[in-house]
Amino acid sequence: MQYARVLILALLLQGCSSREFPVRNASVVIGGQAAVAEVDERFLSVAVDSAQVVGGVFWSPDGSVEIEGETRVEPYDFGRERLRRMAAGLAPAYLRIGGTAADRVYYDLSDEPVEQAPEPYENVMTRQMFDGIASFANDLDYEILFTLAAGPGPRDPQSQAWQPHNASGLVGYATNTGAPVAMWELGNEVNGFPLLLGINVDGEQLAQDARVAGEMVEDLSPNALLAAPSSAFWPQVGEVRELNRDFLEAGGGETVDAVTWHYYPQQSQRCPVATRRAEPGLLLNPANLNEIDRWAAEVERARDQFAPGKRIWLGESGNAQCGGQPGISDVFEGSFWWLDQLGRMAARNHNAVVRQTLSGSHYGLIDDSTLQPRPDYFASLLWRQLMGTRVLAATVADDDLVRVYAHCARSAGPGAVAVVIINLDGERGVQIDIDGISGRSSSVYEVSAKQLSAAEVALNGVPLRVADDGTPPVLQGRPRAGRSVVVGPHRYAFAVVADANAPACR
Repeated sequence: MQYARVLILALLLQGCSSREFPVRNASVVIGGQAAVAEVDERFLSVAVDSAQVVGGVFWSPDGSVEIEGETRVEPYDFGRERLRRMAAGLAPAYLRIGGTAADRVYYDLSDEPVEQAPEPYENVMTRQMFDGIASFANDLDYEILFTLAAGPGPRDPQSQAWQPHNASGLVGYATNTGAPVAMWELGNEVNGFPLLLGINVDGEQLAQDARVAGEMVEDLSPNALLAAPSSAFWPQVGEVRELNRDFLEAGGGETVDAVTWHYYPQQSQRCPVATRRAEPGLLLNPANLNEIDRWAAEVERARDQFAPGKRIWLGESGNAQCGGQPGISDVFEGSFWWLDQLGRMAARNHNAVVRQTLSGSHYGLIDDSTLQPRPDYFASLLWRQLMGTRVLAATVADDDLVRVYAHCARSAGPGAVAVVIINLDGERGVQIDIDGISGRSSSVYEVSAKQLSAAEVALNGVPLRVADDGTPPVLQGRPRAGRSVVVGPHRYAFAVVADANAPACR
């Protein structure tokens, strides 16, 4: 291993007489010679649903009212100081404004906007609403991914071709006011239009629409990118209607700068149709966690064939579709899925993963009513602070209950390595021995909870909370001499080896 440094983690069985749980062995090899991928600095990103922004119909806080648990919400308040301080802890990031309602929004940025959107639009986005988005992003180092309406409203009634007239006013206004829009996206889950909007837009039509949108963006927002088709993939069945490949093959790949797709690994009780209904423990099953690789590979193959070199974004994802599942998506159990998905998509070189949502319903990182952080918020905070953009290869031998992902550390100095270890085993801990590097100690950040359904988590035994004003806590690792790190049953941990001296990270 002369020049090449290989980071070797061996999970060794040791006596457990002094521990409250048994400890087992496994082995992990992490290659530190060269990065296998490099993701965007804003890789871990968040969304605020268009329905939230405009005060439309969104998933209710309790999931029990009206049809499928939907209710009308107040327009989103981006000015809440507590929310802003918590969101600042996740920056830099992208802020996606999108979701099903995005395709029904009419943009009226005039001094006296209409109160009722013209048919067939359903909601109005005013200048004040858009300014709130832009102010939030500018102040907190977020860049905006904005989903433009591509539903029946902006389409020619005869030809069904997308018309840029309403969108162009918004795009031009955003540019003229300095709103930090990094990417415009044409439509949300266009493959679901027949079910959701009663219209059919196939891959060829969407490719033609993208060319029109691309010309508009190039003219009015030349520093921004264009994305599509944000095709929805469901657990077990994949695309609800094939669109991604058809769109790229029809020429859409030549127009867009990024290929976007959506995936939820399960569906909540709110969803009228489900291919995998959310249940406790379902996403602790390795096979269910692994499934995202199947659909990611499908997106990658189409990209490689028809749009080589274009970036891929997982532009919308949450623990459970239709607002999240109470008692699963908003508690400690959800963090195992979230960290595993981040690790997998980074290793596959998907440039960004957008979490639905920053706050709102049960899949939000933050409870929008109380502004209390949920366990996934702290998991995101740890990833944000510890994991850098260069991704290292990681291979776990013969143990699917242990997940290990490694990156160059974000701020621990040249050669430093950060590792996230996820222990899906609820009965046994794992003892980790770090070998094959120059480092002889690490900083360990182990996160635990009293039970999987807990809303409160602890870092190295100390409860994690934000300050009254929303300021995130200082995340301090536990110094660990020697090469052993223990991760308990149903816990996850980050370990940072500052003196790993990995060539990929110098």
